[in-house]
Amino acid sequence: MKLLSLLVSIVFAFAATSQTIDIGYPTNSAVLHAGEQLTAEIDRPNSIIGCIEVGIALAIISCVNGQCPSPSERLGSVLYAGPFNPQAHGGGRFYQNFTVTVPSFLPNGQALFTLTHLCLLGVRQHISMSPKITNHYGLRSKAGPFPLLEYRNATVTIT
Repeated sequence: MKLLSLLVSIVFAFAATSQTIDIGYPTNSAVLHAGEQLTAEIDRPNSIIGCIEVGIALAIISCVNGQCPSPSERLGSVLYAGPFNPQAHGGGRFYQNFTVTVPSFLPNGQALFTLTHLCLLGVRQHISMSPKITNHYGLRSKAGPFPLLEYRNATVTIT
């Protein structure tokens, strides 16, 4: 039993430090224009973690006096909320693009672009399952009981 607890702890420590998603664009220091569209690139780096995608949210919020709020407390204006289904592109990269509009009411200055990601961590393979789910490796699997909620940020400038 102690071995099982140790293994579970190792898996969670690895999961906490592993990256399952990233913002390809906008990057830190990108200049965005209020009222205009941008194409956000959301990347899924190769990972050995089995994670069944639930969805993502893209949001942006102004930073007041250089202080940006924590995304776990406040996201700001939600630009997209829905499924995340990255596709393979050249060089083995997996990503999905989202065309969103930067709100016209955002003041000029620093802002925080946030990606919020939710997936179900801990995939086990089964011969027969109910319900049948396919993970991002194309394996039929059943999601483990561990939700993984993570945030990625890019500090941008609004003009």
